[in-house]
Order: sequence, then C-alpha cells, then structure tokens
Amino acid sequence: MTVIALDAMGGDFAPRAPVEAAVWATRAPECRVILVGDREALEPELARHASAVSRLAIHHTPQTLDMGDPPSALVRRKAEASIRVCFELVRAGAAQAVVSAGSSGGTMVAGKLVLGTLAGIDRPAIATLLPRGGDTTVFLDSGANADCKPHYLLQFACMGALYARVVVGNARPRVGLLSNGGEPGKGNELTRLAHDLLRREEPAFIGNVEPRDVFRGGADVVVCDGFTGNLVLKTAEAAAVQNPQLLRRFVARSPVGRLGYWLLRGIFRELARRTDPRTIGGSLLLGLNGVGVVCHGAATARALENAIGLARRCVELRLVERIAAELARPQAATAGGAGGRPGGPAVNPGR
Repeated sequence: MTVIALDAMGGDFAPRAPVEAAVWATRAPECRVILVGDREALEPELARHASAVSRLAIHHTPQTLDMGDPPSALVRRKAEASIRVCFELVRAGAAQAVVSAGSSGGTMVAGKLVLGTLAGIDRPAIATLLPRGGDTTVFLDSGANADCKPHYLLQFACMGALYARVVVGNARPRVGLLSNGGEPGKGNELTRLAHDLLRREEPAFIGNVEPRDVFRGGADVVVCDGFTGNLVLKTAEAAAVQNPQLLRRFVARSPVGRLGYWLLRGIFRELARRTDPRTIGGSLLLGLNGVGVVCHGAATARALENAIGLARRCVELRLVERIAAELARPQAATAGGAGGRPGGPAVNPGR
C-alpha cells in the first residue's frame, strides 16, 4: 500500500478540496492518505464523508505556510507548517510521497530542507507533463528556479529523460532546449552555454526548440530555467481560457456557426477539460530524495486526486531510486556540480 502525505491546508480551496480528493483517491484499495493540517478545520470536512474514511488519517499540525509567507519561514518561524510536516512524515517512513497545492516555492524549500536532493543534483526542478495530441511532453523547470546555471539545465535534461522513460513510457525521449530559435547560436548567454554543454554531455539532445514545439512535439523533454518555464505555462493557461471564449464569440455570428458549435460542444468541453490547469493534476519535483508533487493553487478536488495518482505511480515505479541509480552509473560520474553529466555519492547533505 502506498501512503501519501497530503497538505490539507494548501491551495485556494483547502481544506474542502484536499479532503474530497483524499476520499476519492482512497477508493483504490492500495492507497492510504494522511491529511496533514489543523484537526479542527479538517474534522468537519471529514464528517461529510463519514462512510468513506477507513484509509484516511489526520496528522494534526497547527501551522500553515500562507501564500504571502516567504519559504524561509519554514526554517524557524513556521517549522510546524503543514507542508514541512508532510515531508517529515516521508523522512520518518510514515508516508512515501507528498502532494500539495500550496506555495510551490515553499514546497520545494520544505522538500529540500527535510529530504535533501539526490547526488549530483544542485536544484530540484518542477517537471510538468503537457498533453500534445496523443502524446506527452515533459517540461522543466516550470518555476522552481528562476536563476539557473548551464549545468542545472543538464541535470534537468538527465532527470527529465528518465522521467519520460519510466513514467510516460517513452523508450527513446528526445531532449530539446527552449530558445527563441532553432539555431545553436540563438538565445541569451545561459541558453548558448547550456546548448554547448548539452551537445557534449546529453546523448538524447536534439538542439534548440521554440515554445510552439512544446505543444506540437518537436521534443519529448524540453528544458529551460524556471523563470522562462513559468512564463510559458502561464501564457498557455491564459490561452486555454481565452480561446474557447473567442470561439463562442465567432460562432455566435451566424446560425450555421451556432449549429456547428452545438454539434461539437462535447468535443470542446473535453478539450477544455484536458487543457485546464485546475484539472490536469500536479507536477513532480524532480531531484528531491523523495517524491513530492506540486499542484496549481486553484487545484480542484479532481486535480488533487490526479496528483495523488501521479505520486502513487512514481512511488510504485521507484522513480527516485531509478534516477539515483542512473546518476550513480560510472559513465555519469563526471563532476556533475561543476558541469558535465550528473553523478556522485548516494545523497547530498540536507537530509
């Protein structure tokens, strides 16, 4: 059985959405969820699902990391915040993964503070699975690291390719570097230096790709710094919301258009569902010495349930262990922290 520590106080719709998600997720007999948060806030929500709580438990903690709090508050002022306690449950062996819709920065800091990072990995990256046709793009970093060094992007590429193979099922993922053009000389200094490093060290690297390629399949894994990645995702989210509104405005101009929209309304609803960031689920924090999944702040109960499913899948597939083993292979052990393909001892300090 997989045990998930769910930050029940994180997100715009906490605690109701996390509790509902936990109830739905634990319908699977192999899943158990620990709701981490204020017992007084959680018990009334659990009472609404009294017949379905046999694999649910509450781990009381009085503090919450609010969206306005700096992640550094987790060190002293809010050392008992629900997101930090979630990772402490994993460290203690009481849970195997963490899911949170709270502050993504706070989740990353808590994970790194409590669990540490894998050997050869300087910074965890948020890896988002983006749908493209009938396939999936692994996109990272989606927002964990605004400022990056070239060798961070090499580490992201290595982890992203493993994620694509193990979880997505892509046997031979192609790795691309996000830039403003496909030519090797395009981009800022970070992009040009990272291109040279990836070309030397990452066998699956195919070169630069443009933002449109993230969604149409120019590469299976796309890497960039977290500042750029977060802008790309937020722009895509805005387009996903705006495009249906524009479509309705255009089709309303004629009876034929209205008829066509009525006939295709089911397809439009399904497309909106698949691209809505509130329902897609969560993104994995790749590079932690454990499984941590971050969700959109406006994540619905269904999105959180999907995130719990992703966390379970990563645990069951032993993703973290497989990444650690790959990083420790002799051909990978080439001064990962200073450039070159990641590699080194078992776990970085910080555990």
